[in-house]
Amino acid sequence: MSTVVKVLYFGTAQEMAGRPSEEFEAGDTATLRTIILERYPAMRSLSFRIALNRILLKEESGLKENDIIAILPPFEGG
Repeated sequence: MSTVVKVLYFGTAQEMAGRPSEEFEAGDTATLRTIILERYPAMRSLSFRIALNRILLKEESGLKENDIIAILPPFEGG
């Protein structure tokens, strides 16, 4: 079952997407990752992590209505 989630892009991912955020319909993070990579093929070369409602995921997860996803590329600096 698909649900609408908000995706926030940070750093290089935001540059590649050309926007800070957008909404997608997906049932889980694996499907969402596929949708994002199809829309923004340049992100395939980017090593990024996914956070779900401010929790960094270690594996794929199901999604619920109004979840917030953050696309987090590696950060530089300190």
